[in-house]
Amino acid sequence: MGKRFDVMLFHGGKKKTFTLSYDDGVIQDRRLVELFDKYGVKCTFNLGYGVLDYESDPKMPFSISKVKPEEVRKLYENHEVGGHSLYHSDLTALKSPYAMYEILEDKVNLERLVGKPLKMFAYPFGFFNEDVKNYLKIAGYKGARTVVSTHSFDLPDDPLELNPTCHHDDEKLMELLRQFAEMKTIKPAMFYLWGHGYEFDGHDNWQVIEEAVSYIAQFEKDIWFATNGEILDYIKAYKMLEYSVDGSMIYNPSAIDVEIMTAFGQNEILKAGQLTQIGDTPL
Repeated sequence: MGKRFDVMLFHGGKKKTFTLSYDDGVIQDRRLVELFDKYGVKCTFNLGYGVLDYESDPKMPFSISKVKPEEVRKLYENHEVGGHSLYHSDLTALKSPYAMYEILEDKVNLERLVGKPLKMFAYPFGFFNEDVKNYLKIAGYKGARTVVSTHSFDLPDDPLELNPTCHHDDEKLMELLRQFAEMKTIKPAMFYLWGHGYEFDGHDNWQVIEEAVSYIAQFEKDIWFATNGEILDYIKAYKMLEYSVDGSMIYNPSAIDVEIMTAFGQNEILKAGQLTQIGDTPL
């Protein structure tokens, strides 16, 4: 009987993936989208439908005004829209009916705006508990981001508790990016960067995000740039693979092509909905 020792690869046979997550749907997202599109990176933008079109006090040192509902689909078309609760409420402080209302009303209205189901969520203020995680499952969310920086490149153990690598204001940002870009790895790795667009105006440091994405864009041949949802979908498809007892056949029941590296260092593409015969099964 054989045993397989395959390693998951991302699209294009890449071992690393890079993703971003920005919250609140603020008007600075317009500049972020332009920047991300310029360098070919992908972001999940988490919005609260109930506060879209909000205009902040012009006397504030920087604007936290929100984008307009009618621009959402076009603005974020190359990226991903996620939920952030209807009014950016602390969901752990609400009784269950109100917490569910905030989650569902936000989701249903955002889905109408973008024309597709939402997969991702970001916890307002980073607050969550097991009840809130269960509410997200009921609502159909596949993943949710926290605000706990790990400074690591591990794939998530729990998709409803996605801990980012770091915030863009982290003093170790560029050090971590260089480590990620240059490291040699066998197992798949992910760099997850997050923040709020208005922070760049507030700190007058737009150069931070441009330096980060322009740097990582140089490594496109080795890194898959994807949204949060695309990465979770891919990992799920990999976990769904079905193996014959001797490991010589692998069936991919998902709708996504999955790539693996076999024990002998060969890359194989397991086509969606197809059975693949593997000829190098270890004995």
